[in-house]
Amino acid sequence: SLRRHLSIRGNSSGGRPHQCGVCTRTFARRHDLERHTRVHTGIKPYVCPCCLKAFPRSDARGRHFRN
Repeated sequence: SLRRHLSIRGNSSGGRPHQCGVCTRTFARRHDLERHTRVHTGIKPYVCPCCLKAFPRSDARGRHFRN
């Protein structure tokens, strides 16, 4: 949809309105900025049920678990 496209790619006025308050990275979607902030906070909410290793993102835990 157009609304989703604009949220991902932005509009003609720039397209990356969400800026990290710690570093200079910018993001088109707020969700991506929120996920990025875990790099700075060290929060790792996704834990492997087998070895209890923690990960900042669910996809990283998934890759770990499959290997």
